[in-house]
Amino acid sequence: MGEVGVVPGAAFDPAESACVIVGVDTYASLTPLPAVRNNLKALKAALTDRTIGGMPRRNCRVVLNPRTVTAALRPVEQAVQAARDTLIVYYAGHGFLDSRQEGLYLTLPGTEAGKVHSGIPYAWLRSVLGTRTPPRRRIVILDCCYSGSVIKGMSAGSMSGAMSTASATQQASSRLGEALFAGMDGMEGVSYLLTSTPWNVEALAPEGEEYTAFTGEFLRVLREGIPVPRPAPAEGVAEAGPAASAAPPSGGDPARHLSLEEIYREVRRSLWEKNRPLPQQQSQNGIEKLPFVRNRAVRPVPQGRVGPQGEQAANVAPPEPGDRATEEQAQAQAVRRGRRRVLVSALCVAAVAVPSAWWWQSRGDEPSSGPCSDDVALIGHSDALNGVEYGAAVPVDGLSGLALAGPSRAWALADNPPGRIFDLDLGTSGASAPAARAVDMRTLHPTGGGRFDGEGLVLEKGGRTVLVASEAGPSIRRFRVSDGVETGRVELPRNLVEWSGPENLEALGASPDGRYLYAGLEAPLFRDGKARGRGLLRIQRFKGRPGGAYVADKQYAYQSAAGLRVSELVALGGDRLLVLETNHAEGQGNAVRVFGADLSRAKDVSGVASLQGEPVDAFARKWEPVDLVTCPRGGAAAAQPQLNPLLENVEGMALGAAPLSSGPYKGRMPLFLVSDNNNSPHQITRVYALAVRLDRAAD
Repeated sequence: MGEVGVVPGAAFDPAESACVIVGVDTYASLTPLPAVRNNLKALKAALTDRTIGGMPRRNCRVVLNPRTVTAALRPVEQAVQAARDTLIVYYAGHGFLDSRQEGLYLTLPGTEAGKVHSGIPYAWLRSVLGTRTPPRRRIVILDCCYSGSVIKGMSAGSMSGAMSTASATQQASSRLGEALFAGMDGMEGVSYLLTSTPWNVEALAPEGEEYTAFTGEFLRVLREGIPVPRPAPAEGVAEAGPAASAAPPSGGDPARHLSLEEIYREVRRSLWEKNRPLPQQQSQNGIEKLPFVRNRAVRPVPQGRVGPQGEQAANVAPPEPGDRATEEQAQAQAVRRGRRRVLVSALCVAAVAVPSAWWWQSRGDEPSSGPCSDDVALIGHSDALNGVEYGAAVPVDGLSGLALAGPSRAWALADNPPGRIFDLDLGTSGASAPAARAVDMRTLHPTGGGRFDGEGLVLEKGGRTVLVASEAGPSIRRFRVSDGVETGRVELPRNLVEWSGPENLEALGASPDGRYLYAGLEAPLFRDGKARGRGLLRIQRFKGRPGGAYVADKQYAYQSAAGLRVSELVALGGDRLLVLETNHAEGQGNAVRVFGADLSRAKDVSGVASLQGEPVDAFARKWEPVDLVTCPRGGAAAAQPQLNPLLENVEGMALGAAPLSSGPYKGRMPLFLVSDNNNSPHQITRVYALAVRLDRAAD
């Protein structure tokens, strides 16, 4: 932490500072995080190393697996009284977001899903830090997560009806993210907050790695230093966290010392190169510019560094916002890296702060159609519905469900109150690019009071009625197409009602003969949770007839890809489905993947209280026809960062009734997708036409 007295009143004084390093690696009922123990030991070693932080060992305390709130917070309280210059508090472990209280919860070894009181509200930690106590500066570093894991998530899922790591993602708002920083600005003196991820992204604890993803990079920078510290962006250029000045750190030679800002940027750059979630920072009064630790890279180093896998990493930083040419090059490089590595998920890709009014447009010489995978080809896309109004009065947006009414006609469900369905002329039966337009509309009239949030749509045989799955409730309701009046409901099993959170019924599909109805959950029931960042979900099958009664039949276990949630499904017959899995990470864009699922040999889990103990063969077998990130992107525009500008918040999916009769993909089935723009200027209402092969068997 800088040398004592380098610049009086500016540089950190390690002799008068303290740190409390808290972590939980063992849980009674949640997934263990063995890397956390390594984090704690290594971080203390770095901060007390005379060639790095220089803090006396007696001033730095490690608290591993505190059993109670008092055991976790009392060392912080004691350090607050002891530190005169700077106090550093670090936490690593599972994290929860409480969607009602809009706050972050840290976990203890005994924390249980469904019991809010078993965690520690972040607000309590902030309160212990105080405002009138001796430390002039308070630094908080959090390595825990919110949503979206790729390899092994550090999120324990959801806690009670009020808690959900995903409930904030599409619904509201950045208030949940802002809650993390709430109160920091109210502290007297200088404060700095560093988090491992954006507010709606899960931190990573990669299998086989010694440390968690974020802390591993943080430690690397402390140990190795930075050969040439990167300058801050030019004044007026936005990035995650507060605007940074281009001025060098006050007090200290930049070649000999590193500031928090420089460490943050190098950690962010390295995680960007690895396609991992990006850290965020917030600071006051320029604390991020002060000399923090010695820069160990004081001697010249060879161009490029050799990484832990023996590969030489290029010295390429993520593009600075506003540099259009650099961003286009970075996008292209990211796509090439993604294809070489066969990304597990598109969630862990570059994040660049893009001004809201700026649209990234792919080059005109790039193809706008062609193969995405062995099983799927992109025919084309259309943004013709984006920003339009039906009858010059009703916006055609919020489209979250799609059901074909003919070869080139479809009904699209809008999830905006009061709920509407739009009759769309797609402009194609699938052999050519769509050119969608709204030709009619019906307003739905739910009965019985309460909220209605339509997400899944089925047009019943004959076209006289539709079934709509509502997240709010939850419920499945039948409406007349002619006037939008509700005419009945499908009774749900008790567990789907009593153990569901704010993200429940999202997907709805009917078998081609209408004999079976399938309803898919977006997020796990509270009793089911996650395993290695993958949602343990349920797909409910109902038996009945179109226009008549449907009754609960079987419940199947389905495991989503890590970090993704089920948005829609299409029933192919014979208990085979296409399942749309998506997610959005703030600052990182969308992930859109379509999976095939075979339920025929999956276990009926109707009577199973929790899926946590179920073996792998109890779940539906899956295969992945396509990840949309691999599709051609020519002609696509994006209003927010995306690995492929073709990607949007896709929520609706419908399969054509007959194979394509002409064109290069003759014999394949047309598949249409539609995106929900969430009434946001940063998202686009987009219709996609794909050609898919359905003859592949599950692995």
